Amino acid sequence: MTELETITAALAASGGGAVLATLVRVDGSAYRGPGARMVVLADGRAIGAISGGCLEQDVRAHAEQVRAAGRPRLVSYDLTRDDDAPWGLGMGCNARLDVLLEPCPGGVPAWIADLNAAQARREAVVLATRYEGEPLGKRALRVLPDGVSDRTRAAEGVLHEYLPPPIAVVACGDGPDTAPLVDLATALGWHARAVGKDAHLGALDPRSAAVVMTHHYARDLALLEELLPSSAGYVGVLGPRARTERLLADARASGVHVGDQARARLHAPVGLDIGAETPQEIALAIAAEVRAVFAGREGGPLAHRAGPIHAR
Repeated sequence: MTELETITAALAASGGGAVLATLVRVDGSAYRGPGARMVVLADGRAIGAISGGCLEQDVRAHAEQVRAAGRPRLVSYDLTRDDDAPWGLGMGCNARLDVLLEPCPGGVPAWIADLNAAQARREAVVLATRYEGEPLGKRALRVLPDGVSDRTRAAEGVLHEYLPPPIAVVACGDGPDTAPLVDLATALGWHARAVGKDAHLGALDPRSAAVVMTHHYARDLALLEELLPSSAGYVGVLGPRARTERLLADARASGVHVGDQARARLHAPVGLDIGAETPQEIALAIAAEVRAVFAGREGGPLAHRAGPIHAR
């Protein structure tokens, strides 16, 4: 399940006594970015995470007060401090965080239901959440036109959260390396399915990643001829670079246009260079590259990144 689906399930099963915690502002470097969510149940259990574990205990304590008061509250944390507070003691995270806590007496709030419906339709949305001023916690949902993206940002007491549909992985093949990719993608909360011999690719959109891995030249060619003109945002081909160039040449000979846009979406050999050998390692290399591509990242070591880890 996606993180949103996990949060939704926890709220639905809460019986109305849950408190939703949302990380709405980050000033500095933190484990999670704005939009991270956690549900605190009536018995004190927490589902989800808004930090690396340093804030959750204190958030649960505040959640009890919010549940009793029945009103939302903004809680601020200064992780740059080194004092006796549990969130400042020697952590050195160098960040200030704001967390919005909201009681959910009705279980799943209407805005979450609307957001889930948009995700099911594979629509990209911007969710605006007011965390300063009144009414605290007010939400507004805006569906973006096809092909339009945005970024998550906080301004003037409102978090504008960009929420694209989940990544959809289509593993084209039925060999021993197909199932590990589908399993890993599913564990990541992505939508994943395998397409075996003679099966249809189905619907593809800009958040779809199709990986050609049949180990059969003629089937790979037929798939590539269908995928290159498609809307898939990522097309990967397993195998040596020379083999893919031959596939592309044959596709052109069949009348398939292979322009700059198609080449930009094509990743061959597929996956990041991590020295993968086993099917499970190959799946990891592919999934890592897919995530990097859709995040607009290069996929290199974080130690080499000059800017912040979380996009601003």
